[in-house]
Amino acid sequence: MADSSDSEQFSDGESDDDFEVLSGSSESEDEMNEIPMNANPWFRVRPPEIDYLHDQRFVENSGPQNVPAADAKPIDYFLLFLTLDFLRHIVRETNRYAQDFITSRQRLRRFSRLHSWFKVGAVTLAEMKGFISVILNMGLIRKPSITEYWNKKFPSQDTVWFRDIFSRNRFQSILKFFHIVDNTTLPNRNDDNYSPTSKFQCFVDLFNRQSKLHYKPKQNLSIDESLIASKGRSSIIQYIPSKAAKFGIKLWVLAEAVSGYIYQLSVYKGRQFDPTPQGMLQGAYVVNKLLDAAGLFHKSYHLFTDSFFSSINLAKELLTKGTFFTGTLRANRQMPNSIKHPVLQEKESVYIRQGNILLCAYKERNGRKPVRLISSFSKAAQENDKPAMICAYNKFTGGNGCDKSGLYCVLATVIERLRIEQDVDIQHIIKQMRNRRPQIIPNYVSTDYK
Repeated sequence: MADSSDSEQFSDGESDDDFEVLSGSSESEDEMNEIPMNANPWFRVRPPEIDYLHDQRFVENSGPQNVPAADAKPIDYFLLFLTLDFLRHIVRETNRYAQDFITSRQRLRRFSRLHSWFKVGAVTLAEMKGFISVILNMGLIRKPSITEYWNKKFPSQDTVWFRDIFSRNRFQSILKFFHIVDNTTLPNRNDDNYSPTSKFQCFVDLFNRQSKLHYKPKQNLSIDESLIASKGRSSIIQYIPSKAAKFGIKLWVLAEAVSGYIYQLSVYKGRQFDPTPQGMLQGAYVVNKLLDAAGLFHKSYHLFTDSFFSSINLAKELLTKGTFFTGTLRANRQMPNSIKHPVLQEKESVYIRQGNILLCAYKERNGRKPVRLISSFSKAAQENDKPAMICAYNKFTGGNGCDKSGLYCVLATVIERLRIEQDVDIQHIIKQMRNRRPQIIPNYVSTDYK
């Protein structure tokens, strides 16, 4: 166990032989990012460590930006992100697609719903606002099919509001023609410039612009993956067994760690359309791409990620770009053997440092695998009988705002299982989640949601 009264930094006798270079690892591809063997040596440090000499000052004016007045209505905040200009753009493209579709048909069937399109006319801005409000309310009031929202056969199931906004045929016509891009401007599938996200990329770009315009995040950030459930047939559909939905569209999300405010997101297009540059790990590529697009380099932000993104080279690279980093490390990543294969007892930790980079290994109890972390921000210190950097990691991880505590994760999973299966074994869910991602619920202390 580290001596808490010893603040001395000293060499642990580790040399270049203390590194183990992995080869043939298809997952981490460490051979692409080899750490020079003649780099500065790693030194063993003991907590409490003196403040390390690097500037951690954060001077950004974080918080809401360009917001409406205090007495503004909820719709005013909604229009901050889905702007009136973009709504007019949707109206224009929807009417364009409807006109092209109808003129391409030589004749319409006698009872075709399209006949009502000629009677009512083109979609207006007011109708488009009503259409989006109906879509949002359908998410709140769940029914087995769209037609059931206009069904008035049973008074107990009657939803008058939907009929007051639209007739069923008008709603389904707008739904059929709803478009946000001009199809004639999109490249064909065999074109070199083809992108599977081209039909909705302008909406993603709008969200990223407005997110940056109306909020500036606090110092602690988080990057993680998120999955939008989808059963559609598309090349961008991903399978992630650890997610509740399993199949869907994967997003890379940069968010403020405290509030979960999404500041930048990117749709993963698949290996074919979104390849990782030669010589980079995918996690490092995603981190650099999101932070660069968000314009957050050289501003002393502090990024937290899980082991998929973390590596020693990434921490060093971000430090050269004025960004601090903390994350867990996978055992197959390149690191000194004292961290890769630590010999630890229960509640024991070991720290080593190279310049601003601090590595830590910690074993919560016997029989459990050690947890490995890397940080360019933290110093060697203990908090509640564990490394302080672990406490900070548990507090600030979770790009979607729902991974801030193990308890919140378990509750979200339990609620989802109850909705689907109607019967849940909570102890089994906790055990299953800990097996998949041990850092979610490291101990009972992390179930505090603050």
